[in-house]
Amino acid sequence: MNDAGLWTSLGVEKKLSSRWKVLLSEEFRFNENISELGTVFIDAGIEYKLLKKFFVSGNYRFIGVKMIDNSYSFRHRYYLDLSYKYKSGNWGINLRERFESQYKDVMSSETGLVPRNYLRSKLSLKYDFGKSKPYLSCELFYRMNNSLGNEIDKIRPAIGIDYELNKYFGVDLFYLLNKELTGKNPLTEYVAGIGINWKL
Repeated sequence: MNDAGLWTSLGVEKKLSSRWKVLLSEEFRFNENISELGTVFIDAGIEYKLLKKFFVSGNYRFIGVKMIDNSYSFRHRYYLDLSYKYKSGNWGINLRERFESQYKDVMSSETGLVPRNYLRSKLSLKYDFGKSKPYLSCELFYRMNNSLGNEIDKIRPAIGIDYELNKYFGVDLFYLLNKELTGKNPLTEYVAGIGINWKL
């Protein structure tokens, strides 16, 4: 099954010190060939710089997903990231490992207290031209507590560019393939996206 999507977001970050940073973002994801708002979420987290190249962060995400009957299913997601960022000249490499646990319809479902756990590995390569930074990335989704067997069930390659408008605002333009790898009729979603980033 194929679909086209549009993902839009606004993110805000604030440095508390040389090591601590807080982050807040709101995102709207349109699907059904960009004809309806399929997913909306708000995400809040805090990041800590462990060492010169290592970072750890913890986040909470509240998600609403539109169902076939036009109602919304609500999910609570908690995740922990460990990132390694390396730069040589104008080239930058970022390796991020994420453990996430998501609860679906906690108050209205018999399985609401059973989490859906993933390990998500993402590798990014970026080139720094100054204000503009084109990049390539690829993310793998490894399902951890699947009763049918743990496996990689989704892949998400992407190409994009980060552009710095000024010292406070930046824009992220990207195109990605959101591809499910399992199931009877796996989804392949072709997604264009734009994100506005604001540094306080």
